[in-house]
Amino acid sequence: MEKLNSKIIISVIALILVAVLSIFVVEPFASSTKTHANSIKILDEKKITVMELTAATAGSATAIAAIPGDFTTPVANQILQLSSYLLIVIGAIFLEKVLLTLTGFVAFKFLIPIACLLYIIYLLVDKEFLKNLALKLVAFGIVITLIVPVSIGASNLIEKTYKDTINQTVEEAKNAQNEASETEGEVSQEENGNLWDTVTSKVKEGISNVGEGASKVIKKGEELLNKFIDAIAILLITSCVIPIVVLFAFIWLVKIIFNVNISLPKLNKNKLEKKKEEKTKINKENI
Repeated sequence: MEKLNSKIIISVIALILVAVLSIFVVEPFASSTKTHANSIKILDEKKITVMELTAATAGSATAIAAIPGDFTTPVANQILQLSSYLLIVIGAIFLEKVLLTLTGFVAFKFLIPIACLLYIIYLLVDKEFLKNLALKLVAFGIVITLIVPVSIGASNLIEKTYKDTINQTVEEAKNAQNEASETEGEVSQEENGNLWDTVTSKVKEGISNVGEGASKVIKKGEELLNKFIDAIAILLITSCVIPIVVLFAFIWLVKIIFNVNISLPKLNKNKLEKKKEEKTKINKENI
């Protein structure tokens, strides 16, 4: 008994120490922006790319719709609709930036200390469900802390492979103004560095010469639409799909490693039967 009590006392002290270290040492480190500086830099760069694509889609749709006649309206509307998907990507980027620091704060400020407290209670009262609940809280804390940095790293690897595709779409929007200026003579040299003027004149390399016919206008619009779709698809996958895949992967690993199931204390069957009989009587009386 004395050995058993001494083990419990040592375990309790160790758990208290873990809780204190989690709150005052690990939490400030895990929730610091300096710790996640590289991930934040990656997200900021992606945000700039998404904003450029958003401006490019809006500007291209405006330029196509500005052509006299209604034959370019369908293509312009389709390009404009792509902006809504880019807003989803921007929202996902903003959420990831918030979760980078918030998850570390929640995990090490609350979840881990609460898990330690539950385990201490388990050691004192020997209730198995408290132990399982404590392990689940620890696993959940680890998952939410790692999921965002890991998903950002995985997304960045994929984006590097298709970075040229995205940059090419944005670069064409920037270079199209010069060609439109030469053909129309309406854009001054000072406006060549303006992003908004650039993206609104993106499609005018094939549109400005109306004499070549409506077919060239529609063809140019369709080419731009396909390029925008490719770039947006990559951003949606890396910003929305990859984090979900990483989440399920972590959940699967946690189940394999911990294999914890919460089993609540069993209630007295007689009490349950009595409650069912009382409910049945009340229902009959109401009828």
